[in-house]
Amino acid sequence: MARLTSVASREDHTGLHAGNEKGPGPTQDWRTRIGRLDLELIGPDHAFARNWERVACIHDAAYVLVFPLTGCVAFSQDSRIGIARPGEYVLLSELAFYELSSDKTARFLMLRIPAAELRGRLVSVEDHISRRFKPNEQMTHLLAGMIRSVAELFVASPPPNPQALATEMISFVALTIGSEDRGAATDVRNARYHLRRRIVDFIESHLGDQSLSPKKIAASSRISLSYLYSLFNDNETTVSQFVQTKRLQRAYEILVADPKGRRTVSEVAYEVGFKNVSHFSRCFSRHFKVAPRDVRQAPVAAPQPAASARSPQPKSPAARVAPRNGYGSRYWEIDKQPVHETA
Repeated sequence: MARLTSVASREDHTGLHAGNEKGPGPTQDWRTRIGRLDLELIGPDHAFARNWERVACIHDAAYVLVFPLTGCVAFSQDSRIGIARPGEYVLLSELAFYELSSDKTARFLMLRIPAAELRGRLVSVEDHISRRFKPNEQMTHLLAGMIRSVAELFVASPPPNPQALATEMISFVALTIGSEDRGAATDVRNARYHLRRRIVDFIESHLGDQSLSPKKIAASSRISLSYLYSLFNDNETTVSQFVQTKRLQRAYEILVADPKGRRTVSEVAYEVGFKNVSHFSRCFSRHFKVAPRDVRQAPVAAPQPAASARSPQPKSPAARVAPRNGYGSRYWEIDKQPVHETA
């Protein structure tokens, strides 16, 4: 079970009110939702503390990205402790216990991203938990500015297409985290990271290949099938699940970007590598909770987040994947049944 404890009073988290068209004041706490992302501002004038105990279900879990605006924020996870200051960020995982706290001078943003979705974009995301590597200053500046701008623009009213905006935000978060400087690390874990990155690049550039298989993917990097499987086991998924997740994600982005329906659902299904349109529609609907043909009607028919009010995450080892939950659209919840690799 996950337990969330906050020293900040619940009265302070007033959220948004219908009559407040200008949005909350500079020191007022608030929460809002952009598609499947949760965005929260913690204002100064009160101490804040949060303890999160890990859970064992990835479809309910999320990654928490913290951006200090003023003051400092202390964090602890995976035996690592530190302090984040303005101009920096720290990534925490609900899949493991973490602590987060600040004094009365701190003001910071917290972006909650479905775990499955961020994992679908950044294979080595767990390597970046609790700031193991030095962030890229330019990318961090761009990301912090984007998150802050989104918060200021849409805190009082939703964007015209929240799901599409959330997709772009998650992609930029992954890009920023992936640009972190890993320093002079030359250990096996670092080598596996670069190998996984090459494999993901190969998969993304061959999604339209209907014959794409674990055997072909392993051959592209000249590794054995068993070693390929072990690389994906690091993130509690399989090669087949990952490929299907990427295909569904690509299809979703194509459909959202084509509101006038210039391409049919069948064309999109074949373009991303599905052999059967009916199978594609079933998978798409199960993951995004919306039929492919209805995605163009966003935001009315945009994928809805899971009913759960919280978004806890599983431990690193045994996790099941889900859409937007965590991903807003559960990109990684490929199937509730065990998946077996096939060559």
